[in-house]
Amino acid sequence: MRRFSVGASIGDGFGLVARRPLSVFVWGLLLLAPVFGGLALIFPTMGEMFANMPAAGADAAVDDPFPEQMFARMMQVQLAYMLLNISQLVIMAVVYTAIFRAVLRPAESGIFSLRLGMDELRVAVVGLAIAVALYAVIVVVALLGAALGFALWSGDPLVAAWAMGAYALLAVLGIFWATARASMLAPASVLYRDFAFVQGWRLASGKGWPLFGMMLLILLLIVVIEVVLVLIGLVAFAGFGAAAGLHRVADGDPFSGMEAWLAANWYWVAIGAAAASFLYGMVLSLSVAPFASACRQLAGRDAPGVDEAGSPVPAQ
Repeated sequence: MRRFSVGASIGDGFGLVARRPLSVFVWGLLLLAPVFGGLALIFPTMGEMFANMPAAGADAAVDDPFPEQMFARMMQVQLAYMLLNISQLVIMAVVYTAIFRAVLRPAESGIFSLRLGMDELRVAVVGLAIAVALYAVIVVVALLGAALGFALWSGDPLVAAWAMGAYALLAVLGIFWATARASMLAPASVLYRDFAFVQGWRLASGKGWPLFGMMLLILLLIVVIEVVLVLIGLVAFAGFGAAAGLHRVADGDPFSGMEAWLAANWYWVAIGAAAASFLYGMVLSLSVAPFASACRQLAGRDAPGVDEAGSPVPAQ
C-alpha cells in the first residue's frame, strides 16, 4: 500500500511559494479581483445612502431616505454582486487547477500555469459534486440531530445537552473526515486528465485519517499565519491611516470623503492590494498544493509525468 508524507506534502506547498512567488501573487490577485470590484461598487452606493438619510427630526414622509432611484441602484448593485460571485467561482476553478498543475505537471508550459480548458472543467465539476454531496450530508446530519434533540429533551435536560454536544462534535469530525477522504478527487482529475472520481477515491482509500490530520495541520498553520498578518495589518493600517488623514474621513459620514481620500492616496491602496493579493495567494497555495503533492505521492509510478522514483519530471 502506497503512503504519503504529510511533512513532504506541506513542504511542497512552501516550496511552490518559494519557487514561483509571481505566480502566487497572480493567483491571489485573480481571486481577489471580484472582491475589489465589489468594494468599488459598494462604496459609491453606501455614500448615496448616507447622503440621502434625513436629518434628525426631519419628516420621514417628505424626506424619504430611500427614493425609487435608490432602490433601483441597490438592485443594480445586487445584480452586479451576483455576477461577481459567479465569476469568482469560475476563477476559483481556474486558479485551483493552476496550483494542481504547478505541482503535478510542472514541465508543462503556460503563463502562471493558467489555462481555460478541460482540466478546469473537470476540477469545477468535481468540486461542484463534492460541494453538493457535502451539503446533502450536512442536511441529513442536521435533521438527525434535530430528531435526537427532540427525543432526548423530554428527559433530563443535562443529559440531552451533553448528548447533543457529543453528537455535534462527532458530526463536525465526520464531515471534516469525509472532506479529507474526497480531497484526492480534484487533483487526481488533473493528474489523470479525466473525471477521476474512481481513481481519486482509490488513492485516498485507507488514507482518510492521515489526510484529515494534514487538513488540520494546514488549518492550524493558516490560522497562525493569518493572526500574525492581521496584527501586522492593523498596525500598518493605523500608521498609514493616521499619516494619510483617514481618521478625518471617518468623522460623521464615513463615505463622504472616501473617494477623494482614495484618489489622493491611491499608491497606498495599490500597495495594500498587492500585498493582500500575494498573501492570499500564499495562503491558497499552502492550502491546495499539499493535496496535489499527496496525490502525486500516492499515485507513484502510475502517475503520468513522473520519473521512476515518483518525482515530477522537471521542466526542460
